[in-house]
Amino acid sequence: MTNESGVFDDARAAVDEDRATLTVAQGPFELRITEDAYGNFYLIDGEEVCLEVADPLAPDRLFGMLDLRDRGFAARVRDGFEAAWAEGIVVDEV
Repeated sequence: MTNESGVFDDARAAVDEDRATLTVAQGPFELRITEDAYGNFYLIDGEEVCLEVADPLAPDRLFGMLDLRDRGFAARVRDGFEAAWAEGIVVDEV
């Protein structure tokens, strides 16, 4: 994939190249880039969402996790993720 504008340079810099290459090679794996989702989260059993909280003094470090057990919020997160995934740009090469 060509990245003429440099739009995804920060996202690619955040991924360790060796690990990403190994993961993609093991398949089935698909990597997509979007500007419609922020941060990391984990959706568990469709009813629990764990959100990573960045350290305010070192944003590249994990400060903690927020665990929300709310089916309505989990459904909203799932639907939002699915929409962002569908619109995301597929990365063929790392």
